[in-house]
Amino acid sequence: MTHPDPLLGLIHRTPAAAELLTWPFDFDVSRTDHVEKVTLESGEALDAVAGDGAGGTYFLCGDAAGRRPVLYADSEGQAGLIGGDLTSAIQLIVRVPYWRDCVWRVSGGLEAMSSVVPELEEEYADHDIDLDACRTSLTGLLGLRLPSTTDALALLMETVTSPGFVLLNEWGDAYEPISG
Repeated sequence: MTHPDPLLGLIHRTPAAAELLTWPFDFDVSRTDHVEKVTLESGEALDAVAGDGAGGTYFLCGDAAGRRPVLYADSEGQAGLIGGDLTSAIQLIVRVPYWRDCVWRVSGGLEAMSSVVPELEEEYADHDIDLDACRTSLTGLLGLRLPSTTDALALLMETVTSPGFVLLNEWGDAYEPISG
């Protein structure tokens, strides 16, 4: 299977990277079925590329030849952009795997989003997950550089609140924004 996105193709050709993305980063490229049929209000292309353990789906938006922002849709009817392209979305997911817990605090700004990071990092450590070792392995396999946590959250805040890319269910109802 060839992939129009070079990073997605690399992930599919690198089983160790796909495994690390699935756990502990909750980005499973083997699961691309969303809970319901969805389209973009604009009519642009929408391609599911991964899922998460809670039933959410990551989509590439737009034409395969152009810039393809990443939209995340959860299983409860909320959606929003999380990256300007797949690389920035993967950088976010790997740097801040608990980004969903941070996105609820967007209205409080970067300080509110950052305030929960130490506690969330500790939750992984409490479950004997060495996020830093996983990050190092994955970035080595994929040749990625990770932004700082602050930069990743700032980009998430900017991206998730950008207009456009409204996701519709099969009845034409718009998903709610994922940011709180």
